[in-house]
Formats: sequence, C-alpha cells, structure tokens
Amino acid sequence: MVRTRLTGLAVLGALVTCALVWAPQVQAQLANEVKILGGEDEKPVTLAKETPETFEIGVGGVTFFRIRASAAGFTPAERARIVDARLVHIISYAELDSESVSIVPVRGKPTIYVGNVRLVTVYPSDVEAAGGESMDQLAGWWAASVACCLKAVAPWVRVQAEM
Repeated sequence: MVRTRLTGLAVLGALVTCALVWAPQVQAQLANEVKILGGEDEKPVTLAKETPETFEIGVGGVTFFRIRASAAGFTPAERARIVDARLVHIISYAELDSESVSIVPVRGKPTIYVGNVRLVTVYPSDVEAAGGESMDQLAGWWAASVACCLKAVAPWVRVQAEM
C-alpha cells in the first residue's frame, strides 16, 4: 500500500516536472487558432441512453487524460467526442512535435493547445472531479501527459526515428 502511494507520488512528480518543461504558459489566445467543434451550435450527437461517468482520452491504447465532468454546457460525453476529434486532427494533419504543447488562458481558463489547435479547456468542475487543487495544476498535468503521450503515438515521432 505504501509502495503504491510512493510510486503514485513519484509519477505525479514526474508529470508536474514535465508540465513545467513541456507546457510553458502563454499569455493570450492564439491568433491563428484552428477551431474544431468550438461552439455550442457544433455539439456532437450522443445517442447512448446511458453513458459512463469517465471518458478516457487517448489513442492506440495510450490514455492521455480523463474527462469526468460537464463544463460550459457540454456533457462529459460531448466533451470527450470533441477532444477525440481534435486529437485525431492533431495526429493526422498537424506538423508538430511534443514540444508544441502549451497552456493558454482563454476566458480566464487554462486551455491546452497542440500547436495552434485547441485541444481542451480545464474548468473548475474538472478539478473537483479529478480531486485536484486548481485549474492551472490540472492543466499542467494534462498538458504534460499529452506531451509525453504524443511521443508514443504520433506519426511524426516515428518518421523522425526512422531517418
């Protein structure tokens, strides 16, 4: 039990360190932002009668982070579908690397970008559901995880490694 907690704290420490290195704070919303499903008029249809409470965001069996809460008028299921669509776009079309992950304040909320593509905004409801201390802390964890996980699944990493 103690070993598991110590391992968990070590992993948490590593993610926070990655957040400081991989996700520098930027002070304004990106001017050339790529918006994918960015408005309430673009909500994805969720047909399931029952949906899980937690949605894992990731690719190829690699979990980047989990969405557990509604925010900004979107259910967790809607948010997960939007983030999944954005992640597919990033991995399929963006010529970026894991160093392109940043946190940008948008309307007072930390928002994770990969290059100029908005991936997800962190809300107080996310912090509460995740048991975190602040939006900035959770955004740092999520951004660090995105940066680290992109190395495992992004095609540009594999192409560079083959050269």
